[in-house]
Amino acid sequence: MITIIYSTHKDFEYNHNFKQHLSQTVGLKGIQILEYENHNQYSLSELYNKGIEESIYDIVVCCHNDIKLEKNWGKKLLDDFSNNPDFGIIGKAGSCYFPDSGIYWDKMKETMVGQVYHHPENQKKWLNKYSVKLPYLIPVVTIDGLFISFDKTKIKHKFDETIGKFHYYDHPFAVSNYLDGVKVGVTTSFEITHQSVGRPNQEFFESKVKFLVKYGKHLPLDLKPEKVHVPEIKKSNIKKFGKIAIIIPTKGNVEILQKCVHSFYKHCDINMFDIFIADTGSTDEEKEIIKNDFKQYDNIKFIEYDYYNFAKINNDVVKNHITNEYQFLLFSNNDIEILNDVLTGMLNTFKSDPKTGTVGCRLHYPDNTLQHDGVNLVVNMKNNGFSAIHYNAKNYYNYGDNTKKVLGSTGALLMIMKKVFEKCGGFNENYLGCFEDVELNIHTLRLGLNNYICGECVSYHHESLTRNEDNENNEKIKIDAELLLSVFKENFEILKTYTSYSYE
Repeated sequence: MITIIYSTHKDFEYNHNFKQHLSQTVGLKGIQILEYENHNQYSLSELYNKGIEESIYDIVVCCHNDIKLEKNWGKKLLDDFSNNPDFGIIGKAGSCYFPDSGIYWDKMKETMVGQVYHHPENQKKWLNKYSVKLPYLIPVVTIDGLFISFDKTKIKHKFDETIGKFHYYDHPFAVSNYLDGVKVGVTTSFEITHQSVGRPNQEFFESKVKFLVKYGKHLPLDLKPEKVHVPEIKKSNIKKFGKIAIIIPTKGNVEILQKCVHSFYKHCDINMFDIFIADTGSTDEEKEIIKNDFKQYDNIKFIEYDYYNFAKINNDVVKNHITNEYQFLLFSNNDIEILNDVLTGMLNTFKSDPKTGTVGCRLHYPDNTLQHDGVNLVVNMKNNGFSAIHYNAKNYYNYGDNTKKVLGSTGALLMIMKKVFEKCGGFNENYLGCFEDVELNIHTLRLGLNNYICGECVSYHHESLTRNEDNENNEKIKIDAELLLSVFKENFEILKTYTSYSYE
């Protein structure tokens, strides 16, 4: 079933206990354990290759001898291989990106994946959570040598014995196979605990140089996510809530708008919402296309404006077109494409906490990387500057499907109760192009309400297709940033909970 290979410099009792642990936790009857005593005379690559030659099973595991594995890990690993026959190599930690520096954790927060517990002797156990647990393998370009498993019938290369002795045995193996078409993945189907912490030494850096000489021409490697994790939204009793008014400002980009609008009808209950399209200057031809396409729906209202100002237009729609029949407002950009029933998910948040202010969604770019997971305030300790950033932006898989308190969320897809929006005075119309949504979130916090990001609510944000980047727009952003800075300073006491600090 599984051949397990490891190198050891420990004594008989330690090795006996480790073998017993593997046998008792693997959850399989057929296992082969190949233990190689090694007091620095062999490289790991040499011993792993020797083990491959002596292995009697196709699925091979090469691992450290200071790990603990959860019960039935072997059965779960075999399931990973059988359920994903296109994968040849599976690890417990790895990266979707390998930079030309040769240090694969250079972008650890953004591109590393997997989960590994650490429990060194006489220390408390902690979890390195590089990504969330997902119900599928995460494709990567390399894996960490702590735990390497593979189907020996599918790999194109064995371990490279010319590079590292106890470092850089893992990356040449993973990268060379990846470059020749072998799919490499990371699993979270079972837990692993490392009883030590790896630390780079002189041999590490010398091996890195050798690795770069051989593989540097192929770097950087960047494997964007193949898909976005989209949980199913659980239905709940939310009938007591009133209707939702979805407000979508738009201008041109008809296909993007169509994708946005149709996604609500695809994923949400039509009886829960009406849509208000605020057109700010589309051509007559574009307006005709929009009206013809949406005439199949009887709950869309088309409103025309001869100007564009995000705050002013949304305020006007709420004030002059949305009656008290609507209990909730959902502000949506026209380049939003929801991927599940975000309306139910957001209402579930309001149901669970009556003191909810705003609720946002997890937003992804079209390349599946994360765009938004809540707004975070950053204070620069060098110049006392303030900035609002998208939490976890550009992450590949480091996001959650839980609901958490945040400073707030982007107005690209933001729900708020109508009466709360009006109590806040709506959006501040003094902003020229952005940050009015951040100030709105701060106003709800001042009212003693809680703002949430609902991680199970997921949407694409095709921002790069619609955002206008030019010098004039950049100047507007600078002016808006100054206005927001004054709001930060006035309300810093209530924002401390949502603040991180930068020393760069």
